[in-house]
Amino acid sequence: MAQVFNLPAVGDTMTEGEIVEWFVGVGDAVTLDQPICAIETDKSVVEMTTPYRGTVLDIGGQPGDVVEVGAMLIVVGEPGEASPQPAPPTSAAPIQPSEPPTHQAPSGAGWERLTSPLVRKLAQDNDVDPSHVVGSGFGGRVTRQDVQDTIAAGGALLAMPKVRKAARKASVDLRTVRGTGPSGSIQLSDLEAVTEPSERRVRLSTMRRTIAHHLTESATTIPQFTSMVDVDATGLIATRAALAKRREQPLPLDALLVAMLIPVLDDHPLMNAHLDGEEIVYPSRRDIGVAVDTQDGLMVPVVRNAASLSVSDIADEIVRLAEAARGRFIAPADLAGGTCTVNNVGAIGIVAGTPILPLGTSTIVAFGRSRGVVQLREGNPVEVPVMTLSATFDHRLIDGGDAGRFLTQLKEHLEVPALGTLS
Repeated sequence: MAQVFNLPAVGDTMTEGEIVEWFVGVGDAVTLDQPICAIETDKSVVEMTTPYRGTVLDIGGQPGDVVEVGAMLIVVGEPGEASPQPAPPTSAAPIQPSEPPTHQAPSGAGWERLTSPLVRKLAQDNDVDPSHVVGSGFGGRVTRQDVQDTIAAGGALLAMPKVRKAARKASVDLRTVRGTGPSGSIQLSDLEAVTEPSERRVRLSTMRRTIAHHLTESATTIPQFTSMVDVDATGLIATRAALAKRREQPLPLDALLVAMLIPVLDDHPLMNAHLDGEEIVYPSRRDIGVAVDTQDGLMVPVVRNAASLSVSDIADEIVRLAEAARGRFIAPADLAGGTCTVNNVGAIGIVAGTPILPLGTSTIVAFGRSRGVVQLREGNPVEVPVMTLSATFDHRLIDGGDAGRFLTQLKEHLEVPALGTLS
């Protein structure tokens, strides 16, 4: 009997998902808990696994299609069995992905793990060397189209996934494009040379639409104001270098900033609180969101209970979360529940800014790039590294005086790190 697997909600806020890639096709045999597709949610990309075994009778859309939660994702049954008519979408209980997908290029034993049996058979039947196929699918998976492109080009078609994707969007046959890259590989510039410039319209990704919605809601429903203060970063720079030497590996500046922020939040609990109706909610923990710049947009993973962690532990957690965010295999739970946010805009060269509050918080602090400023010290001109702090607050909870006292204490902790608790 045919079994219909409907798209479940991955997290409480998911209402739809965009199909990134199918790992199986109609007619393929699937086993229990086998990965079948990659779905982009409002927060990350997750692999969906089938709860049924059998033959794929139908799939609920093509890559780029948006599927509502509760709508048919895949139908599994016996070979030759008719697929039932899809039912209207129904609500589905939120789930958490069993394991984050692994992102690495296919090579050696990884080739079998990053392809479906159908793709492996297609490659073997056509004497295609797997090491010559660049996977354009989610997580570096080699798709049927990748193998077919390689076969059509005599096994020598070399192009990065982004080039293959751009070619498909532009309906360009890569076999007609002369590659100018290493070993004759096709570059984006080669592709652009054979396409006529025209207006492009690209639908916002699910994540970008979610970011736009949240920022619009925050800016239009919360009265916000931003205050700034300059900080002498001499002590901060020296402390970061000393800690990096002690741990014998680089220390992300964000980790030091989070560690400096914790004791200040303890003294200013409103900055770690949020408004719920007519009540102020004071969380018991300091769950600090750390903004990460990714190619898909700004993501804010959360360092849980940061007050209980050492600087080195905070650094390791930030590195782990940032890698997962940039690789798009971060768990949705790691992107929710922050109580205060840190944004190191200096990492991308910004001196100062006016950040918008993440929903459910009252404070976000942006740290700008340090720059040399000449100041008079004991009558002598001295160049000092200066960093600008830009903090945005929920004016319903926080007034200018509160903001000033908070920033003044944070400035003191950054200029004299011994004032903060770094253990």
